[in-house]
Amino acid sequence: METPTFYAVLPASVRYDSRLKAQEKILYCEITALSNVNKFCHAGNGYFSDLYGVDERTIRRWLNNLAKHGYITIEYEKQGEGQKRRIIPSDNAAADVHEMSGPDKNVRTPRTKMSDTPGQKCPQEYYKNNNTRENNTRAGARESVRDVLRESFPWNERLTEALLAFEESRAAGKHPLTVNAASLACNKLNQLADEAGVRDRYGYMAAVLEQSILRGWEGLFALKDDFVDAVPTQRPASTEDRPREIGPDTDILDFL
Repeated sequence: METPTFYAVLPASVRYDSRLKAQEKILYCEITALSNVNKFCHAGNGYFSDLYGVDERTIRRWLNNLAKHGYITIEYEKQGEGQKRRIIPSDNAAADVHEMSGPDKNVRTPRTKMSDTPGQKCPQEYYKNNNTRENNTRAGARESVRDVLRESFPWNERLTEALLAFEESRAAGKHPLTVNAASLACNKLNQLADEAGVRDRYGYMAAVLEQSILRGWEGLFALKDDFVDAVPTQRPASTEDRPREIGPDTDILDFL
């Protein structure tokens, strides 16, 4: 496993690409930090999954999107009887040169309504709801926080809705969630579910969030009320083309 360097590279082509989620841009940074002298890294999906508190399926989706838009190349090399993956950032040296190369040449820093010709007065409607730098920072942070929460448990609608409701509750208080706090909150939910030893993990985590919202808590704690634990309902599996089970006492003539 590679040791991350003290810095990561985030070229403009990645930074301003609206096709990428915030987490995918952060993942690109981590890949550049892990890249060795040969400009590639061998980190597996499990490493990134533990690092960001998401499942490996989400990591695969982020990597595929980065590869789809040409920011990384994924190669496999034979090693013994198996294969070893190499992730190669396409713009590894972008921070070390003054002139942009590759995709950066086609990227223009987005202009905002406030960045018109120097000296020109901005119409009042452009800044009447944008008086402070702090407001801008908080609004952007909440948007990124919601992206993190939506991606953490995308397969469970109730839990995702509870996470977003918890974020709204925190945003209405004195301490809104930051991106880092959102990731820590998801890790805390997994920890509480592990400690509770419940079968319905996602139902328990949603109940923990709802408890904090109802009681006005900023933190997440084990449930104070009884939790009705049950195995989550699943759709019945299709019996079409299902292999027949044959036991020692089965009469083979029954299948003819």
